[in-house]
Amino acid sequence: MSFVFCVDANAFFLQPYESNTPLLVPSIHDFKVEQFGAKADAITSNTKAIQAAIDECSAIGGGKVELSGGIYLSGNLTLKDNVTLFINSGSTLKAIPDTSEFKLIQSSVISRMDVVPWKAFIRADSQRNIHLCGGGIIDGSGESQCFRDGVENSPNRPYGLLFVNCTDVSVENLKLRSSAFWMQRYFSCSNVRIHGLDVFNHANKNNDGLDIDSSNDVMVSDCHIDSSDDGICIKSEGENPSKNIVVTNCIVSSHASAVKLGTGSVGGFENICISNIVIHRSISKIMMHPMRVWGGLSGIDIATTDGGTLRQVLITNVCMEDVQNPIHIRLGNRLSGNVARQGYGDAADKSQGVNENGKSTKIAGDLKLEDVTISNLFAKNVGPYPVIIAGYEGHPVKRITLRDVTIQCGTPGTNHDKCTPVNWQANGYPNRGMYDTCLPVYGLITNFTEGLVVENFHAIPALGEFRQMEMHLSK
Repeated sequence: MSFVFCVDANAFFLQPYESNTPLLVPSIHDFKVEQFGAKADAITSNTKAIQAAIDECSAIGGGKVELSGGIYLSGNLTLKDNVTLFINSGSTLKAIPDTSEFKLIQSSVISRMDVVPWKAFIRADSQRNIHLCGGGIIDGSGESQCFRDGVENSPNRPYGLLFVNCTDVSVENLKLRSSAFWMQRYFSCSNVRIHGLDVFNHANKNNDGLDIDSSNDVMVSDCHIDSSDDGICIKSEGENPSKNIVVTNCIVSSHASAVKLGTGSVGGFENICISNIVIHRSISKIMMHPMRVWGGLSGIDIATTDGGTLRQVLITNVCMEDVQNPIHIRLGNRLSGNVARQGYGDAADKSQGVNENGKSTKIAGDLKLEDVTISNLFAKNVGPYPVIIAGYEGHPVKRITLRDVTIQCGTPGTNHDKCTPVNWQANGYPNRGMYDTCLPVYGLITNFTEGLVVENFHAIPALGEFRQMEMHLSK
């Protein structure tokens, strides 16, 4: 494994860059983007200059490309092997508000989402040993009018960061702001380290904070994420599972789901540990999410619905407040393998925009959700949705454990919630609102479970609550 340490350039004795520098130079190279004509004046387009620095740095074996100070406007940039893009504290790399500077590029790996090309501000595909760091800001300019196409999950709005099929990736100690789409997606990558990020993403539709997708050997630590859409989202849009993932010591706020597995779940999920998480209300004064729930939809949302198996998930030491639903665990059979624009679909692929004759990911159809433990969790001022755990007929969720969980409710149910039959249909878009009611209980409801363990579970009703605390249906 190769490492590039992001430290002050003065700590090293470096050969100065000159245009005639031979390829055989010392193993550490330090390029200032100004050497290639970049200007940190918040006016000049620096796309070609910064890309030239990245290209030359990689061509001579790798090193550091540095943004020294000021605001650098740029279109899409492509990171390459062995390059560290170092954005100094006091520097901002800002997406230029010009759609012509962002190309639609087809991913080298096909997934449920990647049947069409997508745009991205900073991209890497099939590269090794790439790094983003330095203490500065990456700003996606997602609020700019040119990026407001009004389309859900639009490929024409750039990701902030998009890494595909890359190995040995680190992104650390940066402020990430205002993407036009998801802030960051790590798809089909391995050996990824994400540390010390401050993310604020409330500029446009689909403003996720962090998406780990069909990747393995990933560590996320010490991040503060505040996002309009899902906060920390582990997905498997591709045929490979998201596997061997650790998320720890993070503070998360979201107008959707704070910590989520799914909904894209073709490849499944395995060996995932999430710990020491605080979930609280977003500080954003702007509402971009279509559901318009200021406190957030779900605290922990776990769903596999597209054929992939979900197993061996441990979540512990969580404090949350103000979300509508503290925990949602659902096995479903949406089985969507080909979606150009995901949308907020109804019950089947057709409503999700599927082209049946087009490219798609292969559906495994191994419909299992098993061996999930959630422990040491406290939720305050939540509701009106209870904790929900459900499979569907013939496919129970297995060996789910809730241990040392306290739910303090703040919003009571209604007569509609108590009297309306629950819709247990399993082929829709999985979220806490798929049941046609906030459920007839305030604490815990389960259906189609096997080997469920509930130990030291407490639910404190909201003022005016008249629903019962628990309900356990088919097993």
